[in-house]
Amino acid sequence: MTRSVRIISVFLALSLFFGLAVSFLRLADTQRRTLATDEVLYLPNEKLLTYFTAGLNCVIADFIWLHCIQYTAHEHRGKRVFKWMEHMLTTATRLDPYYVAVYRFGAMFLAALRADPEASLSLAYAGISINPHAWQLPYEAAMVYLLNKGEEPNSKYLATKLLTLATATGRAPGGIVNLTAKLQDEFNLLEVEQGMWQEMAASPDSFLSELGQRKLIEIELRKICGVLDKQAQRFYQEKGRYPASLETLLQAGMIPYLPEDPLGGTFFLDDAGKSYNTTLLEDEVIRARNTLINAVDRYHAKHIAYPTSLQALVEAGELNEIPAHPYPGKHWEYDPFSGEVN
Repeated sequence: MTRSVRIISVFLALSLFFGLAVSFLRLADTQRRTLATDEVLYLPNEKLLTYFTAGLNCVIADFIWLHCIQYTAHEHRGKRVFKWMEHMLTTATRLDPYYVAVYRFGAMFLAALRADPEASLSLAYAGISINPHAWQLPYEAAMVYLLNKGEEPNSKYLATKLLTLATATGRAPGGIVNLTAKLQDEFNLLEVEQGMWQEMAASPDSFLSELGQRKLIEIELRKICGVLDKQAQRFYQEKGRYPASLETLLQAGMIPYLPEDPLGGTFFLDDAGKSYNTTLLEDEVIRARNTLINAVDRYHAKHIAYPTSLQALVEAGELNEIPAHPYPGKHWEYDPFSGEVN
């Protein structure tokens, strides 16, 4: 076979692949609830897809990963459900199992944006088994245990094992080595998280950089809430009552000015003097809601019906407990006929 014939064959194979992808996209579009949130490239099973790439697995994996970033950016500015994220990441890593960046940032996306630490760990562990010399993968898995599963009793132990694995590659930065030792003591997880987002903020990719910068601002907002909490408690100790508002703290000289949120949110106090920020609360609402939506979807897939109530998710073993609504005094609204959670 001449070189020109080979080139033509490759282009024909690629045309066939993209034709199939477009066909799947059109079929999927007819089944979606809303076109605005689900306008993504639909791909067949990742095992089957291998046979349609004409030996260009790595090239197609690059294409899918770039599309995944675009989809994630679109969802991040929209409903933030990230329904197709895991499928795209699995497909990309199936095509190119040595694509460390997909495992790494995909695990971060699943944990931080989709609020699905289990899927995040599954992706990270899959990458670790194939790329044992990539220190980034056990490191990211450790961060999931520390930041997303920190309340579980063995989270620090598992994180320590993973950080030890990252250090053992001999390629981890000195900061990771120090963190592994530091984990034995009571250290500030906020400091760990800040370092992670600072690295992302320095990324040349505009979306990753934007996300990292936003997360760094959110850390500062949480720090402000910590200061407000302390001052509200001080007010209570001196006055015997909680401050009615932040203005009360300002008038009492306990804060120098009313804090501002560069992301457009506001700060407020509840009746017990605890401070909140609406930017942080809205993010927590989305994360908690995604946890519920994922559980409802799993239940529906098993029973071909939506649960009669959110409590039914606990009874069916899909959740250990129903996450509380982040806003004080608010509760989740659930429609058992549509499976919608608000």
